[in-house]
Amino acid sequence: MSNVDENDLHEENQEGEEVQELSFEELGLDPRLIRALTKKNIEKPTPIQQTGIPLILEGKDVVARAKTGSGKTFAYLLPLLQKLLSDNNTSPSKALPPTAMILVPSRELCQQVYSEVLSLIELCRVQLKVVQLTGEPSFSEMATALSGPPHIFVSTPACVQRCLSSGVLQAKSVHDSLSILILDEADLLFTYGYEKNLKDLKTHIPKKCQCLLMSATSSDDVESLKKLYLHNPYILTLPEVGDGKDEIVPKNVQQFWIQCSYRDKLLYILAILKLDLVQKKVLIFTNTIDTSFRLKLYLEQFGIKSAVLNAELPVNSRLHILEGFNAGLFDYLIATDDSDSKEKDQTDENKQIVKKKFKKNKKRKVDLEFGVVRGIDFKNVHTVINFDMPTTAAGYVHRIGRTGRAYNTGQSVSIVSPEEMEIFEEIRLFLGENEDKDLTYIAPFPLLEKNAVEFLRYRAEDVARSVTKIAVKEARAQDLRNEILNSEKLKAHFQENPRDLDLLKHDKLLSKKPPAPHLRDVPEYLVDPTTLQASKFVKLTRAAFGRNNNNGSSRGFKGGRVNKKGWRSSQDFFFTR
Repeated sequence: MSNVDENDLHEENQEGEEVQELSFEELGLDPRLIRALTKKNIEKPTPIQQTGIPLILEGKDVVARAKTGSGKTFAYLLPLLQKLLSDNNTSPSKALPPTAMILVPSRELCQQVYSEVLSLIELCRVQLKVVQLTGEPSFSEMATALSGPPHIFVSTPACVQRCLSSGVLQAKSVHDSLSILILDEADLLFTYGYEKNLKDLKTHIPKKCQCLLMSATSSDDVESLKKLYLHNPYILTLPEVGDGKDEIVPKNVQQFWIQCSYRDKLLYILAILKLDLVQKKVLIFTNTIDTSFRLKLYLEQFGIKSAVLNAELPVNSRLHILEGFNAGLFDYLIATDDSDSKEKDQTDENKQIVKKKFKKNKKRKVDLEFGVVRGIDFKNVHTVINFDMPTTAAGYVHRIGRTGRAYNTGQSVSIVSPEEMEIFEEIRLFLGENEDKDLTYIAPFPLLEKNAVEFLRYRAEDVARSVTKIAVKEARAQDLRNEILNSEKLKAHFQENPRDLDLLKHDKLLSKKPPAPHLRDVPEYLVDPTTLQASKFVKLTRAAFGRNNNNGSSRGFKGGRVNKKGWRSSQDFFFTR
């Protein structure tokens, strides 16, 4: 690895030969790793794994660009672990730094990668030490974590810089011993404000170190990192991230939209959820924390329980919420996504101003290493709802990328107000609708009749008026108090009981008054016949595919019709050098 001129990269924009399907055995992986994959119900490698694993095992620098859910994480973890298992000297050495370093942009992704590594080495019976560090650990925490030393160190660039500055991680030892560096979600690392950290870290990385750069998109930031860290890399690209407009969003994800006034957004999302017109689990995106809590307070009045995920929460609570949602403990997760605004702030001269603004906000400390839209593996999410529209087309693509993962079917529903029509048209243009007048990528939501919405208006507006700014403020403070307490309990309890996910409830009611009983059910006379039939069909579809609601948190009438389109996925794979 070295810092080379762009002309020395020797990239060629040539279409590679069709990749022959290989098994994990044929890729040369250790039987212990294959057993771990079998335990996780992973039977065959994805295209990026088939092509990337051999190159990484050969020691090549690799840039891999593929959409979220294509298997990028295992594409680098499997060959990394294969190398460590093949090394006869697997006992901790006297040198302080790790053999491998994995850098990610957020705490959540750090925990996810760490958990995946542990799951893969569970059956190996080899003493491989894996450590994760994020945030602002104390000197003693850093020293304890890095004693040994670890074979694999998963962290954020800022945390690694703290370890180096404190002397816990010796710069000379890193330069002498680090053999592989992985930059995961590389297109977000600069966005999250790590540009200076990465440039400073580069001086400590030895030229012999193999470097891997994993990304969902191609951007100027990715190009900058490639020039900074990689030498003569192989460029692996799945067609979904190429220039084809029809591949920006996978064919197995249906996209719908609803137009209404901003005031009516609460009414429409109530109708969608209460009338059972979408498949569960449901991930709902908002742009602000206040909006998230307003939506939670509103929905719980109708018996719809949900949890809120945002940057204010303690990291232990955030991780537990994600684990609970993935485990199916609740069906509705409201996620605050400010990644678009964060990206804008980090791409202009206001970077330091933004950081100072967050530091001065003593009442509510916001975690700048929080990230929920990119990289996080939300399991079995069938529906993504944009309650607030993202401010960029790329943000839209990343949001709906939370569904339809691993080629499963999924759908997105965007609730668009007149004020958001401009960005909605930009998204349509980005997807290529204007290039083909006969092709519509985002169709009107077909299952919700206007009459069904109007029948709910009286009840909905009455409840909406009760969700005041003061109520939102109090609920937000109460939730933070609850989660701080939960975080301490989590820290102590889950060290001894890691499988006890149901100890703490994150979807508990925040309203001071319990919901009125008559609001929990929608009488059938309030539902128009077409919407009633649509809801019944959705429920039948859910039952047929085994997507029944397990926790029974949302009651409603028994009752949809959904026009399921066929989908295809491309298995073609291209690589250039």
